[in-house]
Order: sequence, then C-alpha cells, then structure tokens
Amino acid sequence: MDKQDQITITKINDLIDRDKDVTIVEEIKRNGNYFSGKIEVDYLNTRTSYDIKIPSTYPLTHPNADNISIIFRNDAYIGLNHINPDGSVCFHPDKDDNFDHKLLYELNCLKQWIRDYFIFDKEDDDYTYIIPDTEIGRLDKLYFTNTNSNFKKNKFGIFDYSIFSSEEYGKKKFPVKKLFRLGFDSGIEDNWSKTFIEELKSKTCKKGLYYFIEEEPIKKDSIGRRALETWDEFKDFFSNEFQEYLYHGLKGKFGDSFFIENSSLFILIGYKIPTHDDYEEHWDLIRIEKIEKPIGHLKIPKSERKSNNKGFETFLKTDKIRWGSTENIDYSRFFGRGKLNEKITDSHILIIGCGALGSSLAEMLVRGGARSIVLEDFDSIRGGNLCRANFTLDDLIFPKAERLERRLKSISPFINLASISLKLNHFNLTEVKEIFNKNVDIIFDCSTDPEVTYILDKIDFTGDVFSFGINNKAKAFTSISGKYLTRQSKIIYDFIGNDEATFIEGTGCGYPTFEANYVDINALLNTGLKIINDNFNKGEKNKTLIIEPRFEDNFKIKIENFENFYCRDFSSSILVSKTVLNQIEEITRLHYPKEFGGVFIGFKNETGFIITDILIPDEYRNGRTKFIREPGNLNDRLKELHKKTAGKIQYIGEWHSHPDGPTSPSTTDLKAMKDIATDKKINVNTPLLMIAGISEILFSKDFYILVDKRLKHYE
Repeated sequence: MDKQDQITITKINDLIDRDKDVTIVEEIKRNGNYFSGKIEVDYLNTRTSYDIKIPSTYPLTHPNADNISIIFRNDAYIGLNHINPDGSVCFHPDKDDNFDHKLLYELNCLKQWIRDYFIFDKEDDDYTYIIPDTEIGRLDKLYFTNTNSNFKKNKFGIFDYSIFSSEEYGKKKFPVKKLFRLGFDSGIEDNWSKTFIEELKSKTCKKGLYYFIEEEPIKKDSIGRRALETWDEFKDFFSNEFQEYLYHGLKGKFGDSFFIENSSLFILIGYKIPTHDDYEEHWDLIRIEKIEKPIGHLKIPKSERKSNNKGFETFLKTDKIRWGSTENIDYSRFFGRGKLNEKITDSHILIIGCGALGSSLAEMLVRGGARSIVLEDFDSIRGGNLCRANFTLDDLIFPKAERLERRLKSISPFINLASISLKLNHFNLTEVKEIFNKNVDIIFDCSTDPEVTYILDKIDFTGDVFSFGINNKAKAFTSISGKYLTRQSKIIYDFIGNDEATFIEGTGCGYPTFEANYVDINALLNTGLKIINDNFNKGEKNKTLIIEPRFEDNFKIKIENFENFYCRDFSSSILVSKTVLNQIEEITRLHYPKEFGGVFIGFKNETGFIITDILIPDEYRNGRTKFIREPGNLNDRLKELHKKTAGKIQYIGEWHSHPDGPTSPSTTDLKAMKDIATDKKINVNTPLLMIAGISEILFSKDFYILVDKRLKHYE
C-alpha cells in the first residue's frame, strides 16, 4: 500500500473513532479513486448502516459533482426524503479545505439527516420530486410547461411532441434525445412562444400516450416514496380501459407516427404535486420498446365471463419500467433565477441596429425574459464584427438581423422573434408611424446612426425610446430618451467629446469605425440596462443618462441622469442634471419660506444647454418675496472654472425659488434677466432662468430663456 494512502486511511479511522455514534464495520481501503468501507451509526436509539466512499482528493468535492464529498449509500433507504436513486444520502456540506474539520462535519450532517428524515419523517416546505431509476445506456428527456388542463383521475389520450435533437454522446456513443411537448389531443397546448412552436414543428414530430394517475407513481408497500420499478406495479393505477387501449395499440393500432425510429413509444404519467399556493401537474416519461410489449392478455373461460362476454383480459407484466427524464421549464421556472421588469419582458420591443451594441442588448433582453423582439439591421456580418458582436464564424456573410434572430431562438423557448434586413428609410414614414405606435412598446436604437433619430423624431412615437450610443475608446455610454433625440444627441456628444474614429478595415473606399473592445462595450451596456430596469422597478420614468468610466486614478463610474426641456419658439433644448435638480430642491427647502437662488453653470452649443452644476452665492439678501445675490466672490469662481475647463464649462443662467408661489417669472425677474443679457462682463445674451415652486410638500420648476428681451418658456 502506498505510504500516503496508509496515512490517509489512519486519519479517516481516527476521525471516525472520535464520533461515539459511528462504528467502522468494514475496514477502510483504497479502491480506485476512493477510500471505501462500511459504517454503522447508532443515533437516537436507531441503528443505520452505510457503504462509504471518500474521494482520494478529499477534502475536495467528489469528481464531476459540484458539492458532494463523502458518499453514504444504502439501497434499502431509496424512497426516503433526500435519498438519491442510487441510495446515497443527498446533502450538500459547506466546502472546506480542512480535512479533519470537514470529515467530522459531514458525519454530523449524516446524523442530522437520520434525525430529520429517517426517524421523524420530516416533510420539507418545498416539494421533493420522486426520482425514478432511469434507463441505463441512453437518455431521453422531455421538457414541458404548465398548462390549464385540469385533468381528472384516469384520463388518458394522446400528446404531441417534437424531437428537438437526437445525438450520441461520450465514448460509448449512447443516444441522447431532447423532446419538447407540444400539447394534448384535447387542444391544450404547452405555452411556448409562436416562434419556438414553429421551430419545433419544423423538426420531426411524433405522438405519445398520456395517462393522468393523479397520485404519485410510488410503491405502496415500501419505506418513503420509492418510484415504481416494474410494469405490474401500475396495476392499482391504470384502468382496464387504458390497459386494453395500450395492448391493442402495441399490437398494431399505433401507426408509425407513435414510434421513434420504428422502435420507441413514449408514455407520460401525470399526477398532482403541491406548490406554495395550490397544486400543479407534473409528468414523468416512460419509454416502451415496440418489440417488448409490457402488457399481455389472457383468455377468459366462458364460465367466468361477465355480462359483456369479453373473452380476453389484459395484464401488466413484470418487465422493468424504462423511465426517462422530464423537466418542467415553464416561463416562471425558466426565468426563476432572475428576470427583468415586466415593463420590459411584456413589451413588444424593436431593436434597431444589431452590431456591437444591438446584438449584446438583444441577448441580455432574451436572457432576462423578454417575450417579443423585432430586430432591424440592413448590414451583413464581416470578420471585424466578431470581436465585439455576438456572432460566430458560421454567421459570416449573412445578414446581421437574420443571424441574430437565429442565435436568440436557441436561448429561450418563450421569445417571439422577427427580423428586418432593411433600413428604416426604406419605408414610408406615415406607415412607420402607424405601425410603430400600434405594435411597438419600446424602441432600443443601437444603430448610432443620426438618420434613425431623425426618423424617430418625426414619427412622434408614443412608447419608450432609448437611443444608445458609445463614443470612441468607450470613454462614455449614452442612453437618450424622450423627445428631440437628434438635438439631445448633438449637444451630449459635443459635451462629452468624441475622438475622431480612425480605424478602417483593409484599404480602399470605406469609412472609419469607433474602436472599443467587447468587455468595455458590455460593461457600459450592462450598467445602462440595469439603470433602465431599476427605474422600471421603482416606477420612475427613464431619463437621458450618461455613463463615464473614470479609472485613471481610482476605479469609479460616473452616472448622471438628465431631464430634457425644449423651447419651440427658439428651437433650443436644455438637459439638466438630476443631481442639480435634487440639490436645488434641498437648498430651497432649507431656506423656505424665504426665496433663495444661485447660478447655473454648464455647457452650451448652437442646439442648447447642458446644466451640470450650480454655484451658491456667498453674499445675498432674501425674504419672503425677494432674493438678491451680491457679487461677492462668485465672479472669481466663475472665472476660475472657465479657465480650468478651457471655456467648456461657463455661466449659463440663474435660478431662484418662489415659496408657495407660481413658477412664472415676475416683472422683477424679467428686468433682472435683461440686465444680465446686456452686462458685458457676463457676456451671455440669451441667459436661462429657472423658477422653482416650493412648498412644505411640493417642488416644481419651469425653465425660460431670454430672447429679444422676452422670456420664452421651455416645455
């Protein structure tokens, strides 16, 4: 024996000896990749025994298993709660690299199972599925959803299913079949999406039998809940009518449509299982070999025949049941580990642009539970797309929208998909407006194409719009919402800056594309989508936002939301930081019921303004209906800020409160703004004005701009 093995065995023996309730009854030996033996546990006046297998890699977990270490097995306990089909006790010990501590801990876990489930027959809050002993040498697995069938006991009939895939796996090439149920002969269908149903029906489809037994298919006279093992054990479950139907069907009445490869017939056994609120139907799968016929018949002597004068009766044989596997992947289960807000998942979504942003966004939405997406992109896939878009080498040459649709179909059986491989400007705008407002709830514009925002601005879309963009080198991500997308986009990108793209693939005629890697793009996109989803969770309206990673000195991401205002008379937009508005509300409440104010600083171009911050005067006079700010050192601070930002950030207007008053400007306000516009030291001829209405409960605001000596209102 290997010296190290002897050391390990000695350690195992010593540790087991420490537990006075546990006795080694067959010595521990090295057997392949395990240390094996047998123990008895005498605990709470109850004696149980187990074959044990300890991995040679202990205290690491069992090979090819996530959280199983020592195997404690006894076939006689199959059927008890938390016993696997092979008779091993099912519990999941905490991971630990301390050999001694972990082994003693696992012995305690075993005794915990003995107490709870062997002695006291504890019932868990959550239903524990029975796990039949599945057929060896092949794997047949059927997937289904919840249906509103409400079957009665002994109901039987035909179900339809699709062979989603049929493969051979492993060195021994054993067959693996994935089956998806389509529905029952009564017209009840599984709740897949229309897109997925079309996919299923395009494959080989077959018929099988179902029988609803209502109660679990478990042995009547065994400990715990042990699944039936032989066909004759169904005697107390199947009606004579079904047995005869099955017998005659296997004798020839079932045509080719019932058999896979002319050999296998599938039967679903249905029964009720408890949920937290009520009951639902669960289904287990059985495979019958055509040549085996697990049901026979006997001739009845004339003297024993009943009034119906039947000459034969059927009986179930003692053949072993060929159990397959099933899984309920109803929408609530499929996305039970996490999904997006219903405002997203239940909406009809249009994604414009299926490149770096759009392809990743589409996959996030589908994995988040989205049910309906239309993809639009006129372009086809080139080699350079693969480094940052969700495509593969197989997708090269083909249209982006079509291939992305194909990819998304393979992720969720609950997504309805369509694709358009044409530009929006291919369509009449009147038709686009009508179709979008009738059939689309959310638009994600991932095209980074100004022509798209031109169109979206013109059609007056009534749903939610998110126009996504990312600048060169992924220095910032933007999500522009609301109206006047083009104007907002222009002023935002002038503000955040966008290094000119220089990368051109190959040579010849072409235009440069922005540079950003897959990780950077998706880090920002994920953050943006999370903010949008969180706002839906909170019932808040989504605003335009800018996300800027700033990793130069320390790792942080700046996220700023903006409200958008527009002045039709002057064709001017204002984007004001939500942080700024929160500051103003907080400050004006602090001074309430007196007026208070300050100045706006920010960025401006020919299309409008971005208000990024406020400055508070160090000297001022205020009262119930007046606010006068004195120059103090405010001008010096403005000059310093202007110099520090090379003129990018500057003075752009004023704000003050009207306690318990309207948000409309007074004659005093108008005069003050005229004075500012003519002050050569300030040098701003169209200053902004915001009046905040403040009370003990409410806060409101209105924006104005001085043009031709008049204050014009923003909406």
